[in-house]
Amino acid sequence: MRKPKKFWPVRSRIFRCLLVLAGAFLLTAALAPKSNATVLVYFNFEHPSGTTPDFQSVTIGPPDNNPGGGLVLTTLQLVAPLANVGNVAGTLLNRTPGDIDNANPGIGLGMRTTPTDNLGGLQFHTPTTLFSNMSLSFAIDTAGNGFNSVQLLFSTNGVTFIPAGTSGITAGGGFQLITFAVPVGAQGQADVIFRLVFNGGTSSGNNLQTVIDNIRIDGIPEPATVAGGLLGVLGLCWHQRRRLIRSVRFRKA
Repeated sequence: MRKPKKFWPVRSRIFRCLLVLAGAFLLTAALAPKSNATVLVYFNFEHPSGTTPDFQSVTIGPPDNNPGGGLVLTTLQLVAPLANVGNVAGTLLNRTPGDIDNANPGIGLGMRTTPTDNLGGLQFHTPTTLFSNMSLSFAIDTAGNGFNSVQLLFSTNGVTFIPAGTSGITAGGGFQLITFAVPVGAQGQADVIFRLVFNGGTSSGNNLQTVIDNIRIDGIPEPATVAGGLLGVLGLCWHQRRRLIRSVRFRKA
């Protein structure tokens, strides 16, 4: 004779289902691919007027509400002796997938590259708290007399700048992608200044010889950030457990 199936009490079944849901979230977080980085800072230089480069970063929230923006609102600054910049055609290279700003190919930041502009550059502030495995990348194009190298530096106090890598810039080949790994010392900080310093320019200054576009910083949320989200899920599970138990009691009554 077949034995009747045993059923868990309603309360136990509800709680077990919620625990399974929480476990699924935990497993998803544990197996999430490292390539799913978050954009912290993004400059695409697309000014609403279309006539001058926009030095303010594009954000996913206010004031831009751009799905392809970054989390941080900050401003790009010129670092002396670089002073002569202007609006030129940009590129789609290194553009974020969700960017809704007009770009065909849009606006890039052109730089004059006379010998007196050498060792000047661009910089911006950003917090890096709760992020790791960070990278700074951008698209760049240079003519024969333009800058032929770029160095990344960072500072956590605004005084001392620490070198973080140098890359050559190939002339005459169109836009290329340059990516720097952000050092551990620049991660998990309340405020970091990232600076790009250019060198090797030999032009007379009549044209914007080097063009940069779509500067971005990407990073992976630290486990503490993920853990906070999972604790929220567990809290929701507990709340729903109590609410569903009360609902079952009312139905029985």
